[in-house]
Amino acid sequence: MKAVLEGAADAIQAAIRGFAGDLGEIVGRGATGADTQRIDLVAERAAFAFLRDRGLPYTVVSEEAGRVDGEGEWTLVLDPVDGTHNAVRGFPAYAVSIAAVPRGRRGKVERLRDVAAGLVRDLVTSHTYFAEAGKGASLDGRPIRVRNPFAARDTVFDVYLGEKAHTDALLVANAARRVRNLGAASLDLCMVARGAVDLYYLHSTEVGHELRAMDVAAGVLIVREAGGEVVGLDREPLDMDLSPEARANVIAYGDSQILGMLP
Repeated sequence: MKAVLEGAADAIQAAIRGFAGDLGEIVGRGATGADTQRIDLVAERAAFAFLRDRGLPYTVVSEEAGRVDGEGEWTLVLDPVDGTHNAVRGFPAYAVSIAAVPRGRRGKVERLRDVAAGLVRDLVTSHTYFAEAGKGASLDGRPIRVRNPFAARDTVFDVYLGEKAHTDALLVANAARRVRNLGAASLDLCMVARGAVDLYYLHSTEVGHELRAMDVAAGVLIVREAGGEVVGLDREPLDMDLSPEARANVIAYGDSQILGMLP
C-alpha cells in the first residue's frame, strides 16, 4: 500500500508542477460545499488517472468528487491539495494527504480508527511523511517521534487563530512561549509527529467549518504512530466517519501533560 500512496502523491505533484494555467481559477463547487479551484481539480484528476491506469478499482473519498465507490478492497481518503489557499497565494505550505482504509461492508462508512496507512506529501519540499498502523511513523524513510517529555519553558504551539477561531484559541496561544500555524491541517499534524511543535489546536466556532475527514485521516495516524495522540474538544481520542460530510475540531499533542496547560 505504501507504493500505491506514494504513486498517487507523485502523480499529483507532477500534474501540479506541469500545469501552466491559473491554478486559482474557480471551476465549480466540490462535494464538501467549498469552491473548487483549478489546482484542486488538476490534482484530483491526476490521482484518479493513476488508479485507473494501474487497474486499482479502489473506493475514493475525496474533497471534490465526494465518495466514488469501486470494487477494490481498499478505500482511499484523499485531500489532493490540503492548503489550497496557501498554494494559490504563494505561501509554501500545502500537501497531498491520503489514507488507506480496509473497505467497509456495503453501506457502511469507514471510520478514522480503521485507517491502516497514511501518507502526507509536502508539495513544496517533497518531504514525505508515512505511517502504517502498528509500525511507526517516518519522514523520508527515517523514523520520527513526538516531543515527549516537552520542555515547559520552550513550548511551541500550532494554533488556528483565523476569523472562525473560538475565543479559547487565544488563551491556548497565550499559554505557549511561541505560536505557529501553517494553515494546512495535514502538515500541522505532521509538525506534532516530528516534534517540531508540542501541540496543534483547532477549534472553529462555525459548524461546518471544522476540519474534514480528508484533512486529517492520514495525519492522525502519523501522529499516533509517532507516539502522540489526537483528541476532540472532549479530550477523548478522535474518531469520525470518513465521509465528505464529517467535521471535527482537534487537539494533537506529543505529551499528555500539555493538556494541563489548556483552558
